[in-house]
Amino acid sequence: MESTPLFLALSIGIGGAVFVGWVLFWFMNVYIKRRVGSVPESHRASAPPQQTAWEEGRSQPRLAVSWRASCRSRQGTVSAQLKDISLGGAFVVCPAPLPPGERAQILVELPDRKLLELNAMVVWSNVNLPPERTVIRGMGIRFLHNDKGQRNLLLAAITEALRSPGA
Repeated sequence: MESTPLFLALSIGIGGAVFVGWVLFWFMNVYIKRRVGSVPESHRASAPPQQTAWEEGRSQPRLAVSWRASCRSRQGTVSAQLKDISLGGAFVVCPAPLPPGERAQILVELPDRKLLELNAMVVWSNVNLPPERTVIRGMGIRFLHNDKGQRNLLLAAITEALRSPGA
């Protein structure tokens, strides 16, 4: 009979230890999932890597600028500003972006006060996003069908902007 209280105490002790161990295991499992992410390891390898601006499929890197411009299309002419530019395209900030696929002429006021007119096509636009989801209203354009003189003038302006302080 004396072994019954000892057996009972030992059973309660072992059961309590198993319970505490299980609770700690569960807590650590939840903690690690929240810290690392809830995506299982098997799915992490197949997830596409985060792309930077240089890897978004652009053929040329863009240079941050702040050049005044105007955008002329079938809807009319609006004042705009170029926020970044490359030889292949630019981001145009304007109050009324054009829809993707629309063609336009962009008249750029270069830093040396020369005017450069470039033919472009809108490749993306945030025209249909609600204001609360839009940080800057604008559109991404690709330069199309510009002659060699226009491209050389653009190249010279970009090269000069790269050489200037703060670029």
